[in-house]
Amino acid sequence: MQVTFLGDPIEVKGQPVQVGDSAPDAKVKDIQGQEQSLADLLKGKVTVLSVVPDVTTQTCHLQTKKFAELAAEGDWNFYTISRNLPSEFKQWNEDNHLNVQTLTDESGEFGDQYGLVINLGGKELLTRSVFVVDPQGVIQYRQIVEEVSEQPDYDPVIETVNRLQ
Repeated sequence: MQVTFLGDPIEVKGQPVQVGDSAPDAKVKDIQGQEQSLADLLKGKVTVLSVVPDVTTQTCHLQTKKFAELAAEGDWNFYTISRNLPSEFKQWNEDNHLNVQTLTDESGEFGDQYGLVINLGGKELLTRSVFVVDPQGVIQYRQIVEEVSEQPDYDPVIETVNRLQ
């Protein structure tokens, strides 16, 4: 699979998970740097996984803020996942006066399990994508954004969340 960044093609490593798949488990770190099991975080409630290459860049910043606003209006879980360090997420939350639940794929396990790893500027990052996972841990929606520098289409994400509630 390929995506583009500013029009240049980039290969996505691995095979991205599909709608209908059980959401793979992966070890991630929360904002305090504590290791968490993603499967445990996905239990019992509709969850949106918003995956960004780097929360400190403009498009990732906008995507994270938008999902934070949408999640505040609903009764569903929302996590932003990237390769940013917990300290970077903490600083981002402080700078933006938010308390977004963030997960760090520091080990690379999430990116490998979900098939989302790209090489951007010599760094292995996660390609921009969004997943909606139902309370049973099954992926009900997947959007891998074709142009990494663009925001996702939020409407089908929210439509899926609303349908599952």
